[in-house]
Amino acid sequence: MRWIALRLVATAVVALLLALAWWGWHQGGLAMMQLGLGAC
Repeated sequence: MRWIALRLVATAVVALLLALAWWGWHQGGLAMMQLGLGAC
């Protein structure tokens, strides 16, 4: 049982990190696009 719980926690943490990384990259990309459009 403990094994399964640890695997679930590890999987959740990895998924959360991936989601945060993707969201951060997405936000950064949008900001760069807005800056580029503003520069034009």
